[in-house]
Amino acid sequence: MLDIENPNESLKEIKEKFLRLHNRFLAIAMDYKYYINSNISDQEIYKLRDNVIFRLQSARFHFELLLNHHHYIDHNIKEIHKSQDPILGGGIELQVYQIRATEEIYSLFDSLVYHLCSNFDYLFRLINFIHGKTDLVQPKWNLFKSDKNVKNNIYCSKELIEALDIHDEKFVYPLIKHRSFLIHNEYAIGGHQIFLNDLKTRFLVTETLKNHFPELTVEFEEKEMSISFAAKWLIDKTFETITEVLFEIRDDIVRNRKEVLPLFFSISSDNTMESTSVYYWGDRKQI
Repeated sequence: MLDIENPNESLKEIKEKFLRLHNRFLAIAMDYKYYINSNISDQEIYKLRDNVIFRLQSARFHFELLLNHHHYIDHNIKEIHKSQDPILGGGIELQVYQIRATEEIYSLFDSLVYHLCSNFDYLFRLINFIHGKTDLVQPKWNLFKSDKNVKNNIYCSKELIEALDIHDEKFVYPLIKHRSFLIHNEYAIGGHQIFLNDLKTRFLVTETLKNHFPELTVEFEEKEMSISFAAKWLIDKTFETITEVLFEIRDDIVRNRKEVLPLFFSISSDNTMESTSVYYWGDRKQI
């Protein structure tokens, strides 16, 4: 069973990834000021950046809630089991509690999915703002492949369309598809297992999720996995995808440079001007 064996270590790992991603969002704002618009009073780029970070923080918070609530349920199931006749398998009280606890766990997971999805809508708003040819009031990630954009590049550049399409097919579209299914079709609740040796409860990943994310099966074959493990996998994939998109945005900003004499810059080792972002990007391979 694939599960989160050390919740504190998982949360620590996410925190470290968050710090690196936060630095890269700072770098995007710096590059925008250096290459596109050095107007010091322009705060829109920072507001858009903060929207993405807020949604990602919300997803992280729901993951922590999921882990904490799982721990709370574990404790309650053990206590109920102790108080019931073991011959009856814990009795009616245990069965009723398990049903309610299962619904609570999967509702927290669904909330995490919603926040992860909204990240990409806000991220596309940032892309669109930097591109500078339109002003989208209600940004949607999939507008990058709309007919208008493919023909006239009004929302983002041609190069970004190609790059975003790769990440969309691999991860973002399955994520949006799963969210849409949960909202418009039906809720998805998986089974649960109680291990008799320590009464540890595992809530299993749903078949719906595995069907929407074939990469889960490719990566982990047919191994059983908990919903907590799947939640961590989705968060990691979101960090990975957003990081790649940010580096693609950086390359796009450099390709479409408009600013000739930026107000803020650093001096490189060969005495030339460069963006101060060089201190914040880090290694692209390190998510």
